[in-house]
Amino acid sequence: MPPIDWVKRVNRSWIVHNNLNDRAEAWVDYLADHADARLEASCKLAKAMCDLRKPLDDPKPWFYAGLFHLATIAEARQFLDTHRVTKATVPTMVDDESVLLWTARISPETRALLDRLRAALVIARRETSDC
Repeated sequence: MPPIDWVKRVNRSWIVHNNLNDRAEAWVDYLADHADARLEASCKLAKAMCDLRKPLDDPKPWFYAGLFHLATIAEARQFLDTHRVTKATVPTMVDDESVLLWTARISPETRALLDRLRAALVIARRETSDC
C-alpha cells in the first residue's frame, strides 16, 4: 500500500484526543493541495515511527510524531496548537516558548516518551532516504 494511503487508512481508524486525527487529515490535504514533496516523506516517517516503537507502546504518538516531523514553525502552530507531545517532537519547534514552558513542567513519564520519540525520529529520518 502506498505510504499516503496507509497514513489515511490508519489515521481514520483511531479515536484520538482533541481531534488530532482531523488535524492530521487536514495536514495531509494541505500538503497534497500544495503539491508539497514533504507529503510522501511525512507519510514514510509516520510508518517508520510505528515500526520503531515497542510492541506494547501506544502507536498514536509515534505515528503523529512522524507525520508532522517536517512541519515548519507556522505549520506546527496551525495544525498542532493543542497537541503538545506531537508539537514538541517537531524540530522547528524545539526553541518555541510554548514548547519550552510545557516541557519544563511535564512528568517524568511524559519526558521519557518525548525523549524516545525524538531519538526514534533521528533513526526514522536516516532510514527513510528521501526525507
